[in-house]
Amino acid sequence: MMDDTACAGTVLENSGISLTAGAARQATVPTFSYPSSEQLLPELAEAFFREGCVVISGVLSSAEIATLRAKTDEYAANPDTPKKHISYAGTTLILRRCHEMDPVFEALTMRESMRKIAEAVLGPDPRFNAMNVIRNEKGQAISRWHVDDVVEFPLPPLIPRFDPRMRMPVFWMTIQIALSDIDSIEHGATQFVPTSHYSGRLPQSDNPTFEGFGPAAILCKAGDIYLTNHQCWHRGAPNLSDRTRYLMQIQFAQRWADKRFRGLA
Repeated sequence: MMDDTACAGTVLENSGISLTAGAARQATVPTFSYPSSEQLLPELAEAFFREGCVVISGVLSSAEIATLRAKTDEYAANPDTPKKHISYAGTTLILRRCHEMDPVFEALTMRESMRKIAEAVLGPDPRFNAMNVIRNEKGQAISRWHVDDVVEFPLPPLIPRFDPRMRMPVFWMTIQIALSDIDSIEHGATQFVPTSHYSGRLPQSDNPTFEGFGPAAILCKAGDIYLTNHQCWHRGAPNLSDRTRYLMQIQFAQRWADKRFRGLA
């Protein structure tokens, strides 16, 4: 299932498996380095389609990260920020439609490297669809295991999973950009269950496993980005540290899907 030779020589952290007696298998997340990842987009896309997640390290500079965090805090604190841009999931702040608020945010939606990544997954002419920033203070998280929106390709109970030889369709995707170090589970790392986008169903427990694989934490530094298949079982672990977690999300869609669903995110 998790073939650690598929991207040999290109992945910094191969999809290795560590086994613990009586425990679910743990898988590391395929990780590529920027800018060499641009030459490896076919391998990157293949890893994404197979595992449901990849990390690309070192995409944004420290200066860009500082500016984006400062802008997030500025608009969040400003009482004149239009209400359509501010929402909460529980107590977690979500700054929405950021591209409409400031040219600093908007510029990222047009960056060539982002569009190349989206194109590698979605095919030619992907369309920018939405932009958010999630800000988690200590103790905050969107910690419920879920898939985004709905199970797009549900299976009946008697069919346990989709055939692994298939490439599951992806009509829209989110590029997640870490704006703070999220280098341990205590810092509110995103967790996902590898290959669970093949399950055709919702997660059924608070510690889900799929074919023996338990949750994997996506650990990254500020400026790294990661792609997750929204049909993979995933959640944000609670931020148990004193560090504020900032995560930007840029969504792209295939042209037909953007035309039909734009504005619903």
